[in-house]
Amino acid sequence: MKNLYNTIEQNLKVGLQVVVKDLTDNTYCTISNSKDSYGDYKKSYWCNSIEEAKQTVGTFYGYSKECWDNLDLEIVGVYRPEYKPFKVGDKVRILDSIKKIDNWELLKENLQDVTGEIRGVCLSASGTSYLVNNSWIGHEYLAPLNEVKEEIEELTMEELCKELGREVKIKK
Repeated sequence: MKNLYNTIEQNLKVGLQVVVKDLTDNTYCTISNSKDSYGDYKKSYWCNSIEEAKQTVGTFYGYSKECWDNLDLEIVGVYRPEYKPFKVGDKVRILDSIKKIDNWELLKENLQDVTGEIRGVCLSASGTSYLVNNSWIGHEYLAPLNEVKEEIEELTMEELCKELGREVKIKK
């Protein structure tokens, strides 16, 4: 069906992934709800099966609205991607996309720090929220904080000099 993009986009904007079938060659593509650097929704390979298309979702840059509308497509599936929930104590990073929510002005004082720790979890019909920096934040606005811990290697003075290619002479 031509001119299907507006329907696809409505699903993407609420966090769903959309699987479409190209009716000209009977291949499938999954359109991701994340955008590429050009502002287009990312997509999968064009695959021979729906499962294959789901496995490669978000792999490629997307198409513009005009390009999608020129294809002869049919929506064959809509789904919410599964994710592993955070646990109390997990360190997280707050994504910049949170600044687009309606009540950002009320939250921004508590969210000046872009990192935090999960202090509570609320599972409800409307989604999963987490207590971070004294504010309840939806899962879609958080990412794991991957802290890199450097191991400090302890060396004796003799080992350090050897590493530096220097000779050690200690006078007593």
